[in-house]
Amino acid sequence: MLTKDLLQYKIKNGQIYPQFVNPVDNKLLKIAAQLISVFEESPNKPRSTLLEESKHVVDSTSGTLIVKRGFEKLLLDRTEFDTAPNEKLIAFRQKLFTETSRLLSQEQFPDIKNYHQKVLQIVENDWHPEEGQIGDKLYADLPSCQPILSFKTLSPEHLLHRYNTAQVQGLLLHCNTLTLKLTDSMTAELRQLFKYLRFNQLLSTIQKVKSENNDMFQISVDGPLNLFYKTKRYGMNLANFFVAVLHQPKWELTAEIQFRNQRSSRLCLDESCGIKPISQQFLAYIPDDIQLFQEMLHNKTGAWQIHPGSQFLPLPGDYYCFPDYQLIHTSGVEVSIELFHPWHQGHLLARLNTLAEYVDTPLIIGVSKELEKKPIITDALEESAFFSQFGFTFRDVPTMGSLLPILNSLVDVTS
Repeated sequence: MLTKDLLQYKIKNGQIYPQFVNPVDNKLLKIAAQLISVFEESPNKPRSTLLEESKHVVDSTSGTLIVKRGFEKLLLDRTEFDTAPNEKLIAFRQKLFTETSRLLSQEQFPDIKNYHQKVLQIVENDWHPEEGQIGDKLYADLPSCQPILSFKTLSPEHLLHRYNTAQVQGLLLHCNTLTLKLTDSMTAELRQLFKYLRFNQLLSTIQKVKSENNDMFQISVDGPLNLFYKTKRYGMNLANFFVAVLHQPKWELTAEIQFRNQRSSRLCLDESCGIKPISQQFLAYIPDDIQLFQEMLHNKTGAWQIHPGSQFLPLPGDYYCFPDYQLIHTSGVEVSIELFHPWHQGHLLARLNTLAEYVDTPLIIGVSKELEKKPIITDALEESAFFSQFGFTFRDVPTMGSLLPILNSLVDVTS
């Protein structure tokens, strides 16, 4: 992910234009290859050595500095450092500082030479000479000294596409709203996109709209600047979601971008922007929360099977939702579950309004207890006849204690 100081863009007539690099530019490919080589040889070296070597490449090659620094940042994101606290070193440092402070406070302390000898004695007793000099070891756990564990390499061309993707992702961190239009293809790639949307806990408004040639899905998603709850985490989730958009054959993205103390600008992109997908499609991936949910359900009852949401659920007004989970009873009864997290206030209120007179929908909604604390949500849940019958609250993941009574009532009603 690129920070604002590493983004390249132009603003003209209210439109914001990311400055993409040419992914087949030989000069940039050569620079990318040099930087990748430095990072590939970095494991077991300290962070400071890696940064010195990469800085040398950045400073010694021609080209735009901000682009090269962007390459370096993206490669650092793919580098794993040993950040585990060194308890032995921390304890030794504490003892050393305590003992030296005690020596300095003694009034009969003779001279600096004697003080130095006593400090060395402390070091020799707790840190044997073969383990290194005190100057090298005392602060060996500082970030600059952290050893490099591994680096996830990539090709130079992939890095250039990754850079272009990161330009868009960096802008989306400063997004108010995002609208995405996709062809109504109902392909595995489209279903995977909606799974990725829910995996990142980005609740959206999904509606079918008419176009010149065919129907399209229009997806409206709140941006991090439009929220008041954990906007940094949400912004990262929204930026990560853009990676999945690149797998779609035809798409149109419009976003309102606003930097602090600046007017908002409109970002408009489609599949012609030339950015290739930078990730694989994890069509068979099952998130951890699904696996946990499956285990809990299996331990409580064998009558229900749970699967990740994979189908659109039609709602009144030509709207749709893409549920988090789909449950199937042995009798054939099917029901979906849609979860609303702490930053989904507007979407929850809209969903309750949509479902106010639509009691036949096979949908259960779960509401985060953090979201439930808001007075406007508390009132809306108390007034909702649908929620009183088909709703529950949860903390991190749904529990069987709150969900099973609703599931059992659905079976009783249909039997």
